[in-house]
Amino acid sequence: MASVPKFNSQSTASEVAAAFSDSIKGRNILITGVGPGGLSQTLVQTLADHAPATLYLAGRSPAKVNAIASSLQATHPAIQTRTIQVDLASFASIRAAAAQVTAPLHLLINNAGVMNVPTRTLSADGYEMHLAVNYLGLFLLTNLLVPRLALGARVMNVASSAHTISPFRFDDYNFDDDGKGELLLPEEQRPIKAALDGFGLPYGLGYVPPVAYGASKTAVVLYTGELARRLKGRGVSVTCVNPGPIATELWREMPEDVRQQVFANLPMRSKEQGVADYLVAALHLGLSDGAYVENCEETDVAPFAKDGKQAQRLWELSEELVREKFAF
Repeated sequence: MASVPKFNSQSTASEVAAAFSDSIKGRNILITGVGPGGLSQTLVQTLADHAPATLYLAGRSPAKVNAIASSLQATHPAIQTRTIQVDLASFASIRAAAAQVTAPLHLLINNAGVMNVPTRTLSADGYEMHLAVNYLGLFLLTNLLVPRLALGARVMNVASSAHTISPFRFDDYNFDDDGKGELLLPEEQRPIKAALDGFGLPYGLGYVPPVAYGASKTAVVLYTGELARRLKGRGVSVTCVNPGPIATELWREMPEDVRQQVFANLPMRSKEQGVADYLVAALHLGLSDGAYVENCEETDVAPFAKDGKQAQRLWELSEELVREKFAF
């Protein structure tokens, strides 16, 4: 694996951006999940300091996206700012959003996500919400934007160490068992109890929010590897990142006692440190294609998250679920 010796877990977004300033200047960049208070705000501010040509700011809430855009226009008026309303839980919204991007893209940062939805909830298209937003929406939006990716472009997906919690559940991806535990999942698709114990989280075969989240992030890691393989001939690279546990709105649905238990088991990181990971994954040319970045270094993933046959199987299932095939 390639290493990134210049950076480590204590590196900041500002340091990484300065090192790769030439890879930001004059580029067109699209970021999803944009809004105040999260990593996206720090990411946008950091990128803006290095003069990209255009920043496409995409998010579900127009008010939140516009707040970031207004701030950006006030501090960096030379940067073209484009706002896009997109709900990654809606295939119709995703298709409409993708159609708004007409310029070549040099960098796509898939930052949007949900975590720990307390009860099993279905998207507008009928899919479990973690699966819909964290993976299927990302899959569809990215694939629709592939024709816009310039030579040398990079796609960077946000994954998580939570992928170690659960393989992808091909036999029950929608958690249709609804928490009863009656469906006999194959052993290789069951949650990893040791990983859940390590995070201080409960185990269950039915709908358990951290398990649903973890399975969706395993899908992201598998997709990253498969997309990297498919786009290599186009001169486009693909990576993913685990920014680590950071106190943002993403944790808002987790019960306080469970959240404190998780925080006790994990070293918390700052937004600057988390965005440093983003920028290494998004900009460092020394990474392997399909790389998983953590603490600003390329590292390994759970065996089930790098299985090529499973990645291809997931791709075919995903095309079926979004009702579109992609010729790349």
